Amino acid sequence: MQSKIAISTILILSLSQTIFGQEYTVGDYVDDFSGDICFNGDGTWSYDVDGRDRVTWINLFTSW
Repeated sequence: MQSKIAISTILILSLSQTIFGQEYTVGDYVDDFSGDICFNGDGTWSYDVDGRDRVTWINLFTSW
């Protein structure tokens, strides 16, 4: 019974990620967002300054 509860919990959490994920699609306009260029770098990249009217492809990797 414990394993069914654990599997159900994992399944529900996994599906909720898909349901409540990012809502932007092709052609959507986004507000300004920015971030550090490098973790130990001094610069900051801003969409309004550096990315306006350009295609922006963001690969996001985390180590949580």
